[in-house]
Amino acid sequence: METDVERRLGTLYGEIGALARFVENAMRTVSEVGRPLVESGAELPTVTSHLTDLSKMTETGALEVMRLTELIQDSHIGMVKQCRAIAEASRESDHAMLADRIENVIADLNQDERRLTEIMTALSFQDLVAQRVKKLVAILEDVHEKLMKLVVAFGIQHDREGRAGDGKTEELLRQLEQSRSGAMKQHTADEILARFGFR
Repeated sequence: METDVERRLGTLYGEIGALARFVENAMRTVSEVGRPLVESGAELPTVTSHLTDLSKMTETGALEVMRLTELIQDSHIGMVKQCRAIAEASRESDHAMLADRIENVIADLNQDERRLTEIMTALSFQDLVAQRVKKLVAILEDVHEKLMKLVVAFGIQHDREGRAGDGKTEELLRQLEQSRSGAMKQHTADEILARFGFR
């Protein structure tokens, strides 16, 4: 006759077996789903690089437009001064019609000055774009790092060839940890993925 302890041990053993099957199925599912996820994760450094380049390009373009706008503004200031001097000289020599036309040119130059100021103000978008791009880059780098940690963690668990103990895995983990201070190098990501069969 089966004792209470034996019955409980049998139940516990059955539950442990069911749990082991569940974990194995979950790991198999993660492995099957993880491969495409990890392969697309390998592209994250490229995406990050493109976003960083985009940020630099918008900044460079905005700075150049602002520089040229300032030069035009400076030129307009000089033209307005010269036109005023011509208008005054024309009035003094009784050339009223010429003076009126010069005043119209001055009014147009002043209108251009206001428009140039509006252009400078509108270029402030670049700073906002750069801030958002930097946030996206930070998010992508974080996701990439976490994906690589998953690859290493699951790769060590499924290391059928004994590669985890050869020292190279520890080196990859160290490089992965160092990448927290900056963007992960593409070759590090490629090496981790290749190490665990994703390339």
